Amino acid sequence: MTINKNALPKHCNYLLHSSIAHSELELNASSPFHNPVFLRALEQQVCVGANSGWQPHHIELPDHQLLFPSYLKSHSYGEYVFDWAWADAYQRYGLEYYPKLVTMQPFTPIAGQKHFGKALTDSAVAQLADSVVDICQQQHLSSWHCNFIEQTFAEQLQDNGMMTRHGVQFEWHNQGYASFEDYLTRFTSRKRKTTNKERRVARSSVDEIVWRMGKEINDQALEAFYFCYQTTYMKRGQKGYLSLSFFQQLAKQMSENMLLVTAEKDQKIVASALFFFDQENLYGRYWGCLQELDMLHFELCFYQGIEFAIAKGIQRFNPGTQGEHKLYRGFEPVTTYSSHYVARNDFSAAINAFCIEEQQYIAQYAEQCKKLLPFKTQP
Repeated sequence: MTINKNALPKHCNYLLHSSIAHSELELNASSPFHNPVFLRALEQQVCVGANSGWQPHHIELPDHQLLFPSYLKSHSYGEYVFDWAWADAYQRYGLEYYPKLVTMQPFTPIAGQKHFGKALTDSAVAQLADSVVDICQQQHLSSWHCNFIEQTFAEQLQDNGMMTRHGVQFEWHNQGYASFEDYLTRFTSRKRKTTNKERRVARSSVDEIVWRMGKEINDQALEAFYFCYQTTYMKRGQKGYLSLSFFQQLAKQMSENMLLVTAEKDQKIVASALFFFDQENLYGRYWGCLQELDMLHFELCFYQGIEFAIAKGIQRFNPGTQGEHKLYRGFEPVTTYSSHYVARNDFSAAINAFCIEEQQYIAQYAEQCKKLLPFKTQP
């Protein structure tokens, strides 16, 4: 279904789409997750829509030939820019925080481009800001959230009245290393010995570690990965957001961007990590194991990823959100950006003050994190 807003003033001219397939714009991928194949798979395998709490509500700006994949949300799970306190404040005053509108790739806290189409001019961003305000007012939504965006886009939105939040993730950067051993020469002696010990312990608990790419990611390996993935969620009393059929569709349609790393023992996969990559970036996304084996998570999710990035000449490795333990393995703090609009002025003022104070805390936190890096000298 497409809702036409032609009756609105020109500066609010937009279309809303209930499926990524409904837009007639040419959709060019800028990353494995900013890819119509990835987003269509989420829709077609009902990881979004139905009762997921993610209802596709994609915003198209025809005047600028832009599409922003967006979703009506009935909860805040799977976003990784946490606004639970905002929802609690609404509830204390007897107000409804949900539904709200979110622009991002679902379940994917990866910074980068959040639109399809042409470059984001100032006039296009101004029209987007006007449009989301109108959508929230017309559809009685509490707020709009555009998560894990590029800094320039966040600044453009702030110029148009949106609030900015900062966060921290941890990334590994390739300095032209020839091998993992070459990388470790940057570590202090003590940290280098600790890392080598961790790797020995992890490898001693399994028979082999295998990389699979492209057609090597067959149904048997994918099913074993998925069993590990869901088993790990179940240990926490939860269920993974994504279905086996979703991963199977991706393996058929974009396996050239996928790396499956498996730990095998007695000819059985006992742990696995699924990565996505392009020429410049490696993304660690999904992990699971059948039993907790000492240091194996670090080996599969971090060290194997670093080895792969070095082997392929990939410049950046994002292993997933949160976790100061990444610092000790050489993942450096980087600032993330998100933009927010809150419809009620009485709440908006308080939340904006919070965001400004939070930015100062985030800057201090990032500086503290740098002190925990294992390098002999700071990069």
